[in-house]
Amino acid sequence: MRPDRTVADWIAEGLKTMALHCSCGHYATVTLADLPPRLTRTRLGQNACCAKCGKRGAQVVRDMAAHYAEMEAKSGFSAGYPATKG
Repeated sequence: MRPDRTVADWIAEGLKTMALHCSCGHYATVTLADLPPRLTRTRLGQNACCAKCGKRGAQVVRDMAAHYAEMEAKSGFSAGYPATKG
């Protein structure tokens, strides 16, 4: 994904969530519909505040757990991603 993508771009692609990763090792997912569409990927990461350590700034990436769950639902094939195991 290009760093200048907006929340609106991700929603238009059909993404519903994104993952934020803090340098302390904590991560969280955010629901895109809850975010203002004007935010860019860079700004979203810079404005995020870690709930574990309080540090501001995060890496924003695709929510791979949701991605693999969607692929499994569509194809029936499991990639063995731990979050999709029930």
